[in-house]
Amino acid sequence: MKVYYLTDACVLIEYEGKKLICDPWLSESICYGGLYHYPPINLNINDYLNVDAIYISHIHEDHLDSQTLKYYNKEIPVLIHCYEEKHVYNKLKGLGFNNIIELGHKESYQIIEDFTIEILAADDCNPLICNKFFGCQVSQSYEKSLQIDSLAVFQAGDKVVVNTNDCPYELSFPMNTYIKNKYKKIDYLLTSYNGASPYPQCFDNFSHDEKLVEKEKIKLKCLNRLVNYCKDLKPKYVMPFAAQRVLGGEKWFLNQYVAATPFEEVERTVTDLLNTNKIATKVIMVNSGDYFDLNTEEKSNEFSPPTKEYRENYIENVLGKKEYTFSFEDIEEVNLLEDFKIAHQRMIKKMKEVYHDMQINTTLYIDAKQGYLYKIPMCEEPCTVVTESQFSKPFLKITLDYKLLYLILNRKAHWNNAEFASLLNFQREPNEFERSVHHIISYLHK
Repeated sequence: MKVYYLTDACVLIEYEGKKLICDPWLSESICYGGLYHYPPINLNINDYLNVDAIYISHIHEDHLDSQTLKYYNKEIPVLIHCYEEKHVYNKLKGLGFNNIIELGHKESYQIIEDFTIEILAADDCNPLICNKFFGCQVSQSYEKSLQIDSLAVFQAGDKVVVNTNDCPYELSFPMNTYIKNKYKKIDYLLTSYNGASPYPQCFDNFSHDEKLVEKEKIKLKCLNRLVNYCKDLKPKYVMPFAAQRVLGGEKWFLNQYVAATPFEEVERTVTDLLNTNKIATKVIMVNSGDYFDLNTEEKSNEFSPPTKEYRENYIENVLGKKEYTFSFEDIEEVNLLEDFKIAHQRMIKKMKEVYHDMQINTTLYIDAKQGYLYKIPMCEEPCTVVTESQFSKPFLKITLDYKLLYLILNRKAHWNNAEFASLLNFQREPNEFERSVHHIISYLHK
């Protein structure tokens, strides 16, 4: 069994001549030109099209990239979790795929007799976890996940690979006991070591120095998630991944605040943390396009990351010159209140019907730099146009480019992707993370 690392969360698993690719993102950039690979991608997509199945973990563009998937044969089996909300299924259907296989929680798919994938809901389909993360008013069990993430276990012969993708440990740790009890021995863990949050780089609550302090806190929190997965699953090897991306475009300078362990430091940093916690798991890092063979326990080539100086120069002088795709749109600037009223009704309906009458007290304010703001209550109160002197607490204020806002409201862009690429600026009071607010905003469009 060989596990090829391609880039970010994209790996290819090969066993007995059969190949399964996970979360293929092989185009240059995603999220309207806001996010790019690092190290820069240097792969020929034609080398990775001959696969027997595709696994898509969740809807985010670094896992479900339309520009990459358009090259694949539309009859290839595409394996996804059977989510309550059909975002992933509908996206793939819209791209022309005809063989989308929705696997229920703890359901397996056989590629060949002794090569299988089992997809697991990040929240174990547990309403208590949903309530903790989103504040859903759920009292009974449900069969389909309300979260947006999934994880997967691959078994090939006597080797087992666990891929946690972006699932935060706090959400998915109950699944570790299930995995360990069922599979006994984990050979290889693929797990993220960075977050994908706009915090702290996009938050106007903080000064330069305060952002640097918050950055270190979040970096350690994310690294400790990896450590905790290793504590629970006790894999022989771990590959830190799903975090190799940087900001491009005019906001390139925000990379200095992003809570990410620099790529050239990952192997040493994670190894030191595992040693400090007396965890025997060994860190494996491989170059893009190379593989780790679980049978021989050898890499195809020695790992050789670019230097810090190369990274900093590349981000500033190459990616910093890139333009966002929405900047080329010819859009007349008008008052968007009527659009927001329609979008608001849709969002409130989702809060009631999908998230079981979710209750949120925070008020949302949207600033598209028009000289006024749109007040969006997270309840049935009407949307209005206000000034900052009319703010009510608690609130979350989002500032963004007018063109991007227009595209989001008209379903030509999405809040999640804009947030992911640090294209939104935030201000909140009190300065406390309210996960349900950031999640439910994803429904604020027509």
